Amino acid sequence: MSQPPEQDAPRGWYDVVMAVFVGLLLISGVTATKLFEGPVVPWFSRVFYGGGPLIFDGGAFLFPLSYVVGDIMTEVYGWQRARRAIWTGFGMTFLAALTYFVVSLTTPVEGFETWDQVLAPVGRITIAGLVGFLAGQMLNSLVLVRIKRRMAARGVPEQGVAMRLVTSTLVGELVDTLLFCTIAFAGTISLAELTNYTVTGYLYKCLVEICVVPVTLLVIRHLKRVEPGYRPGRI
Repeated sequence: MSQPPEQDAPRGWYDVVMAVFVGLLLISGVTATKLFEGPVVPWFSRVFYGGGPLIFDGGAFLFPLSYVVGDIMTEVYGWQRARRAIWTGFGMTFLAALTYFVVSLTTPVEGFETWDQVLAPVGRITIAGLVGFLAGQMLNSLVLVRIKRRMAARGVPEQGVAMRLVTSTLVGELVDTLLFCTIAFAGTISLAELTNYTVTGYLYKCLVEICVVPVTLLVIRHLKRVEPGYRPGRI
């Protein structure tokens, strides 16, 4: 007699969410090495930057989303799993930088000399990225968890999600941006350019994450509904 097919155990989405998180970090780690000029915002640029254009780095395109995904992980899967993802992202980013460095030591075939100028890691930028990311993401998740614990103590752990998403972002991105910009570029660009780059980066990243809060809330609600092991109030 044939045996009935085995039923697969319910599978969650944590591995997919963590893969997206790590992927965003690896891509942003490469693109952040390029600084570029943004638009001139008339009154803002005149007051803060002497009328010049805003300065961004290539990480502006995807890096803010890593904080969005980090918020989703912490809110849905709790502090322990969020921490595991952060350390995994840190390890893979370090491995990527180490690999770029080793490859840069090889003798290039003619026509491939420019690779070193693009991907070979600059020591300061690599260290800045690792330090800023680890401190900022850990603090982001920790602030979110602390606020959720207070809500749980009041018996309403599922309320105030948007507030804790925004608060954790403002704190985490501040520390991340200050550490990265200072370690990576202090002394190599003018103080005005460094201030421009730091303030612009912080405000831009926070604005992006605040603007996508409605989408973030939808994703969080969906994951809480479909995750087999989700428990309201889990921290």
